[in-house]
Amino acid sequence: MDRKPGLLMAQLLNRFIWFDGALQKSLDERGHGGVRRLESMAMIYVHAGVRRPSELARLLGVTRQSMNTALRELEEKGLIYLEPDPEDARCKLVRFAPEGAAMRLDALDIVLSLEAELEARLGAQSVDDLARIVSADWGEAPVVRKQPAKPQGMKAGKKKRA
Repeated sequence: MDRKPGLLMAQLLNRFIWFDGALQKSLDERGHGGVRRLESMAMIYVHAGVRRPSELARLLGVTRQSMNTALRELEEKGLIYLEPDPEDARCKLVRFAPEGAAMRLDALDIVLSLEAELEARLGAQSVDDLARIVSADWGEAPVVRKQPAKPQGMKAGKKKRA
C-alpha cells in the first residue's frame, strides 16, 4: 500500500469521525440522540477515568469554557453529575449519573460492535496492530521549528571554504 506523505493526520481524523459518526447515528437509532461530538468525547474520557474538567479540556484541545458548557449540557441531560472535588474546593469532578446508565451501556455495546465490524472488514491482526500503535507512548508532541535557510550560492552537501 502506498502512503501519501502529509496525509496521515487527515486519515487518522477521518477514521475517528467514522467511529464517532457511527456511534452518534447508532445512539440516535436507539433513542439516545442529542449528544454533541464534544460531549461524547468527554464521556469517553470520563469512562477512561479522567474526572477533572480542566484535564478533559486539555486532552480534547478545547478551552475550559467550552468544556464547562459541554459538561453542563451533559448534566442537564441527566448523564453526569458535577460534584465538589474533596481535594480542591475550587474545582469540580465529573461522575456518571445513574440515570444515564442505559445510554452508557448502549454506547459501550455500539463501540464493541464497531470494533468487531472493523475486525470483520480489516482482520483481527490489523485491528490489534492499530490498537497497539495508537496505544503506544508517542511522547510529548514536538515543536517542529523551521530550519534555517541556506546561504545563497551554497549547494546541498558543499561547505563554503574559508
